[in-house]
Amino acid sequence: MFPRGPRFPAPKAPDVPGPNAYNPQDPEYDAYKRGAFLEKTNRFTKDNPSDVPGPGTYNTETNATRSKPPNNGTKSNVDRFAVLQRKLEELERVHTDGKKSHHLELERLKLDLSRAQRAATEHAERADKLKKQNEQLEARLQELKKSTVSEQGDLRDLRIKLKAAEHERTQLAAKQGETSEMKKALQAAEAKRKDDLRERDRRIAELERGLQSEKKKREMAEARLADVKGKVDMESQQARAAVSDLESQLASTRADVYDTKASLEDLKAQAADTEEELLERLEQHRALLARVANEYGRLAAATVHKSHHIRVQDQSNNLQLRVFRLERKLANADGQVVELANLVRHTKEENIFLAARLREADEEAVFYARLASELSNPLPDPPAWRELDRCLDNIADGLQRSRAEIHERITADFSTWVDLHRLRDDALVFHSSVLLKALDQTNALAQRHSTQLTDAQARCTELQTTLATAQEDCANAQEQLVETKVALEKCQALEAALRKDLDNTRAQMQQEASKGEQLLQKEKDANTRLADTVHKSRMAEEGLQAEIEQLTSDLAQAEQYQEAYNGLLEEVDALVAKNALAEEEAVRLSKFNAEIVGHRNPAQRIVYVDKIRRELHETKQKLLMTSRDRDAVQAHNEDLQYEIALYKSVAIPSEYKPRTAVTRVERAPMVTQGLSISKGVEHGKSISVPSARLASMPEMEYEQGGMTLDEIM
Repeated sequence: MFPRGPRFPAPKAPDVPGPNAYNPQDPEYDAYKRGAFLEKTNRFTKDNPSDVPGPGTYNTETNATRSKPPNNGTKSNVDRFAVLQRKLEELERVHTDGKKSHHLELERLKLDLSRAQRAATEHAERADKLKKQNEQLEARLQELKKSTVSEQGDLRDLRIKLKAAEHERTQLAAKQGETSEMKKALQAAEAKRKDDLRERDRRIAELERGLQSEKKKREMAEARLADVKGKVDMESQQARAAVSDLESQLASTRADVYDTKASLEDLKAQAADTEEELLERLEQHRALLARVANEYGRLAAATVHKSHHIRVQDQSNNLQLRVFRLERKLANADGQVVELANLVRHTKEENIFLAARLREADEEAVFYARLASELSNPLPDPPAWRELDRCLDNIADGLQRSRAEIHERITADFSTWVDLHRLRDDALVFHSSVLLKALDQTNALAQRHSTQLTDAQARCTELQTTLATAQEDCANAQEQLVETKVALEKCQALEAALRKDLDNTRAQMQQEASKGEQLLQKEKDANTRLADTVHKSRMAEEGLQAEIEQLTSDLAQAEQYQEAYNGLLEEVDALVAKNALAEEEAVRLSKFNAEIVGHRNPAQRIVYVDKIRRELHETKQKLLMTSRDRDAVQAHNEDLQYEIALYKSVAIPSEYKPRTAVTRVERAPMVTQGLSISKGVEHGKSISVPSARLASMPEMEYEQGGMTLDEIM
């Protein structure tokens, strides 16, 4: 047996410091009050040396791959990348907020501008309207002045006419008695005329109603007459079509009788043949099923469990039966198709043969009839001919009877239809005569009423003309005097009102013109301010857009380089771990091989080797897990040290300061922004050069502002 020894190597001392290994100092919260000289203090402590190797530490071309690079660079890169991404998100959020506020302000200014423009256009239109109104008022004033001059002349003329009218009034006073009698006569004539008009209107309305009713009756009679004619024509056509259909059906039934008799015999023969074929197939299928069952039983008993065999056998039997049924259906369908084709062909041939036989029978009948007429003493016929003659006589009698029945039915139907049409024609003729007579009477009555209406209208027009002339002569004299007085008073009042309105409109126009000028000046000032704000907002938006584009491009490049760097680090870690494990496994295998060679029992040797392999596999897994945990703890320790160092200095970058409710954004001018963009591009080009070596992390100094691509990589 082998001597007992340690199964696993001695555990190494961990690199992670224990509790109270470092002594963090309290930060000085009032250091910002002492001035700017404190910013020159060291940012990090000098007691703990950095574990990050310097440039040129690794040489990937050599074969020594035992040393494992630290993983703190990756962690710091990830943190810086997260900080940069968070800063980019904050910038985007600030940009979106500013853009939204800018858009809102722009919309508000646009609304104010449109409102001011509308008000300006309204004021301008109102000023134009007032100018036009002023011009119209001035023109109207001139016209009124001219009209007053002309009215003064008319007033003189009216005074002269007034004197003449007074003279005529004295004369009319003498004739007032005669006019009163004339008025009474006119009133009586007007009352009589109104009564006549009412009676005439009543009669005219009654005549119009009667005329409309007669027109409606005439239209209804004409529509009924047209419908009756259409129905009679359609029924006659249907009767003719029915007669032709009956004749065609009779011919088709005769042909079907002969066809069915022939096809019945063929089907009987074919049914016998198919029955024999089906019996043969059934015997074959039974034999096949028996053979298949025997074979499957033998195989199942030899190789498979009984329950499984029974289940599989049932499934196979069901499937086989289904296959047989489908094959049988397919064969039946094929056979039926072939048989139908043969049947159709056979029926066609038999029809041709029967037609030929019928022609021959007709010829023979003609021949025998001629012989019978020629021979005075007929010879005794054989029994076959007698049977044939009897059949022919029966068929001829049946045909004659069917023809006679069809002829009788057709004649009966035709007679009934003739009677029906005759009755309908008589009724239509009677109705049409009645309607025509009533129509003639209504036409005569309408003509008589129309003549009466024209006479009444003529008398009414004559009375209206006489009455109008009398009233006009009486009212003209009175209206002229009243109109002259009223016109004079209206002209005086209108002149005073126009003068007052003219003064008011002039004052209002002056006030509105001054207000419009003030509003126009305010709108001009607002437009200039709005244009300035729009220009500034556009410039700010363009600057933010350029900054966002630069940050997005830098972020994309940083992501590419970060992914490549992480991939290289993972490959290096894997190679180093594999190399270390391979060397350790080689040493252990050499020892175990030496021990196995010294062992003499083969069975014990195999068990021992299997046990050793399992233990080696477990140790490999544990070693990998511990190495990963160790790297993670080292990275976390470095982050904690870095954070503690940040709390010791006043010059903390803006992105690491504690957040407040107010977000401040440092925006560089356009010139410096362009320079930073060019620097970033140059750095990206210098970093993207391919190299065969694994580049080490350079030592970086944090400055005020954002990180560059060198810090990310």
